[in-house]
Formats: sequence, structure tokens, C-alpha cells
Amino acid sequence: MKQKLRSIGQDKRGVLGLETIKAVMITFLVLAVIGVSVTLALVSLRDSNIFTENSQEYNDTSHIVDNITGATTAFFENTGTIFAILVVVVIILAIAIIIAVVSRFGGSSSAGL
Repeated sequence: MKQKLRSIGQDKRGVLGLETIKAVMITFLVLAVIGVSVTLALVSLRDSNIFTENSQEYNDTSHIVDNITGATTAFFENTGTIFAILVVVVIILAIAIIIAVVSRFGGSSSAGL
């Protein structure tokens, strides 16, 4: 029984990549939640009328909100280019994976000849 558990714990061939992907996705989700909550807090501060109009605080908050909304608009204007680059990268990765798999299986059969 102990030997069975040890062999399960030591077999980490596909687990490392899965753990890395999970950690990256959780990090992205946390950053997205932080970004959305900061944006909502700034918008509610700007719209709550606690700052007098044209004061330094009102202008700073308005500029930050305008920069954030302008950046998202610019991002979505460029999504065609971003997706085109992403498609090219995925195609290159697919070709590399196919070459690696074919060379792994093809190399063992030709070695016996």
C-alpha cells in the first residue's frame, strides 16, 4: 500500500503544467477583480458629489476614470490584430506539437532497422 501511494505521488508528468496553468489563471482572475473593483470605486467617488467641481480631487478622479475607459476602448479597437497574432501563435504551437509527437513515435520505429 505504501509503495502504491509513493508511486502515485512521484508520477508528476502532466501535473506540473496543469498546476502552472491553474496558478496563472487564478492570478489573472484576481487581477481582473481588483481592476474592476478599483474602477467601480473611482466611478462611485466621482459620481457621489463629495468633491467640489473643478477641485484637484475631482479632476484627478475624473482623469483616472477617463484614462481607464479610454484604454479599454483602445484595446477593443485593436482586438482584430490581437486575435490575428494569437491565431498565428496557436498554429505555430500546433505544428510544433505535431512535429514533436511524430518524431517521438517515428524515431523509435526507424531505430530498429
